[in-house]
Amino acid sequence: MKSSSRRIRRLLWVSASAAAAVTVAVTGVTSSVAAPASAPSATHRGPGYPKPKGIYAPFTNCPLNNQVMHEATQFTACTAALAVSGSITIGNITTTVVAPVHVQFGFFTAPDATNYATVVPPLAGESQQLVTGPDLLSDSLTTALGCPSSNATVEQLCQEAQKRGGKYNTIYALAQGAGAITNFTLLSWTQPIKFQLINPLLGNGCYIGLDGNPAVLNPQLTLNSGQIINDPDPAAHPDTAVIVANATAADTTFAAPGVTGCGPGGAANIAVDQAINTSAGLPAASGNSLTLTGAFDIADCSASSDSTLPQPQDDAAILLSAFKASTSAGPVVKHRISVRQLRSMFGLK
Repeated sequence: MKSSSRRIRRLLWVSASAAAAVTVAVTGVTSSVAAPASAPSATHRGPGYPKPKGIYAPFTNCPLNNQVMHEATQFTACTAALAVSGSITIGNITTTVVAPVHVQFGFFTAPDATNYATVVPPLAGESQQLVTGPDLLSDSLTTALGCPSSNATVEQLCQEAQKRGGKYNTIYALAQGAGAITNFTLLSWTQPIKFQLINPLLGNGCYIGLDGNPAVLNPQLTLNSGQIINDPDPAAHPDTAVIVANATAADTTFAAPGVTGCGPGGAANIAVDQAINTSAGLPAASGNSLTLTGAFDIADCSASSDSTLPQPQDDAAILLSAFKASTSAGPVVKHRISVRQLRSMFGLK
């Protein structure tokens, strides 16, 4: 087995990457509003293993049965996360993150990897990678439209929103992934996103950003705390443990595109888009910001990089075996890690 210090360093590297992954998922949420990730819908393809228990109980949808996960050369890991706080500012629009964000996916070091890990969604697909709900914007629709308006289409929406009130005069925002996660490394990554603005009067295609013109975020991660829980049977599951950590990600330098597709449809949407853009200060080259805090679990196996073990080792197979054996898991060993230790192990001041 590896020494304790080397073991903790490896697990902390994984936890930092997973913390990044958790926050990535917060900013790259899907458009579906469904059950928490810990309880995926029965209509979706499951993970291919019984629901684990013990220290592995959170990992109900990790893609360990995806063959690509068995190609790791340093480690294989599963993420099960919950983010509950933060805020996103796009132009003049500020959204407080209130809806819980549940995350499940796997990641590993590929044979040709340099400094980056490969992210793998659940077997059911990217729609099950993250499950959340929309968050309420601070501005009403009439404020966002700059009511009253000299444009007939915009003014009609103003009057209808004012008359009907309730959901017709509130706006919710739902962030969605607009491309692949790239540059996924220790304390940073790249994530293109778009934001759907939700209101019955705006239609289903109202977005800030599009797949071809997204907001491109490059958050930087700050680690807050961490704890390691070793597998109860290290002989059967070497170099295997669960990490519980907390981190905050922030990006204050990204540019935000304008609004498109808002309104009753067709050419009439142009005036509505322009009205919202004017009110929201979009497009915005600067002044945009992201701050998100997440608590999460990471199950990790790094036997493939342990020189004291016969090689090659299949990290994903070992982790899957640990999941299946978790119903009879024995006592666990926990190691608390201070923020100072976290930063020192990463070589940070």
